[in-house]
Amino acid sequence: LAEMAARDEWVSIEGARRFSRWEGCPTCLQPFTGALAVHIDRHYWRRYRDVPEFGRRNQALHTAANMMRGSGDAAADRLAEVATHGLARDDPGVLKQEIWRAYDLSAVNPAAALESLTSVRARIERCGDADVRMHHGIAMGQTLSILGRLREALRCASESVELAASCFGPESTIALSGATVRAGFVADIGQVREARAELARGLATQTRVLGPDHSCTRETKAELDRVSRLRA
Repeated sequence: LAEMAARDEWVSIEGARRFSRWEGCPTCLQPFTGALAVHIDRHYWRRYRDVPEFGRRNQALHTAANMMRGSGDAAADRLAEVATHGLARDDPGVLKQEIWRAYDLSAVNPAAALESLTSVRARIERCGDADVRMHHGIAMGQTLSILGRLREALRCASESVELAASCFGPESTIALSGATVRAGFVADIGQVREARAELARGLATQTRVLGPDHSCTRETKAELDRVSRLRA
C-alpha cells in the first residue's frame, strides 16, 4: 500500500494540494488507522526526508507528522519538529502544528488549549492562508464546546465549514464532516428542528458522495440519531 501511495504524490482539489494516497484507501475512501497508518507514515517519511525541494519535503513531513499523531505514534512530535525546521513562525506548516497541538491538549486542559489558540490569531491573520484559518476554527470550535461556550463554538464551526467548502469544495469530506459538527452545536443550543434538518440533508449528501459505510457517513447518522432523541 505504501508503494501504491507513492505513485500518486500530488492531487489537485479546487486548487489545494495534498498527498492523497498517504491518507487513506483510494477504493473505499476510509482513512488509514492503527499499525497500517504508522507503517505507511514511516515509509512516507523515509521517501521524502532527503528530497532536495525544501517546500515539498516539509509539506510531506508535516502531513506525515499529523497522520502519525492521529495514530498515536510516539514519533509524531519529533517528526513535527523536523517538518517545521527552518520555517518562519508564520509559515502555514508551523501554525498548523501549533493548532493541532492545542487541539490535542483541549481534551485534557481546554483552558490552556484556548489560551494557545487565542495567542496564534495574529500570526494566522498575517499568514493569510485559508486552510490554516479553517483548521484554527475547527480547533477553536472543539475547545469552546468543551468549555460549554456553545454559541461561540457554533460561530467557529460555521466559519470553518465555509472555508472548507471554499478550499476543497462543498462536497469534500472535510466540509461535510464539519457540517455535521456544526449541526450538533445547533442542536445543543436548543435549535433541535434546524439541526435535524441539516443533519438529514448532510446524511443524504454523504451517502451519495461517500457511500453509506464511510466513517463520516456513519458519524453523521449517529449524530442524527442523538439529535432525534432530543426534545424540540
